[in-house]
Amino acid sequence: MKPYCCAEAPLFRGPLDGVRLVIVYSVFNMPGKAPSRRPFQRPPTTGARPPVDVGSLFATPLKHRTLEELAYEHIRTALVQGRLAPGQRIVAAAVARAAGISRIPVLQALRRLESEGFVRINPHRDVVVSGLSPEEFRERFLLMAALEALCLREADGKIAPVTLKRLREVQAEIVAARRAGDTARAVAADGRFHRMLWEVSGLRQVVQVLQNVWDRGEYYRVIMHARRGGFAAESLAEHEEILRALDAGNTARAAHAVERHRLRAMARLAETT
Repeated sequence: MKPYCCAEAPLFRGPLDGVRLVIVYSVFNMPGKAPSRRPFQRPPTTGARPPVDVGSLFATPLKHRTLEELAYEHIRTALVQGRLAPGQRIVAAAVARAAGISRIPVLQALRRLESEGFVRINPHRDVVVSGLSPEEFRERFLLMAALEALCLREADGKIAPVTLKRLREVQAEIVAARRAGDTARAVAADGRFHRMLWEVSGLRQVVQVLQNVWDRGEYYRVIMHARRGGFAAESLAEHEEILRALDAGNTARAAHAVERHRLRAMARLAETT
């Protein structure tokens, strides 16, 4: 048996990087005969040992993260946090240089963000952060109002006392952030407040849709709340309406309250931005 190709390849990525596997390809060169294959034979065992408990090898599961995923997450975070404003141009080559990677994963990440509506890629490959027209704003708020109300109706009988306690704690955090003039902290806590209302429904696909729509409007919410004292006092009062309904075990009333909250927020945003 004569080896004709030998290649060295990584065996693991991440914490085990550096462990390498040598792969050897072999053939039999026998005139008039096809390459033969020998059946795999296990070596004889004497006093076989019990199998290794592989679950104890790693504290947490290994996760493989591609460069595209990392680029996507970093750019999306910048968009959601308002560090990239609507209308601003994104140069893929500059992003790639800053990240120390090639343009390919950055372009793949930008195409994914375009499919989610965060950016717009023009025919000449210019990438621009998407803005929202008044019509798009209205449509998105109507969608959120309907889906948030749906989540609370679906949550009937599922809201445990510990969930109500956590909602109250997040509401208190929003109040404290407003007093401190920390708009970013207040808006982040507001996002957690609403996501808790969505997740208690158990409707995972609805939660995913809501999160995507919510993230698209983060830039505008930060501006609106900053111009209203760090966080709109009206929003806090509307949160209290939702919480009182939930405390009373009336999810139908809470659903109406969250729907009113969303539509009033739409009007506030239109007045402020």
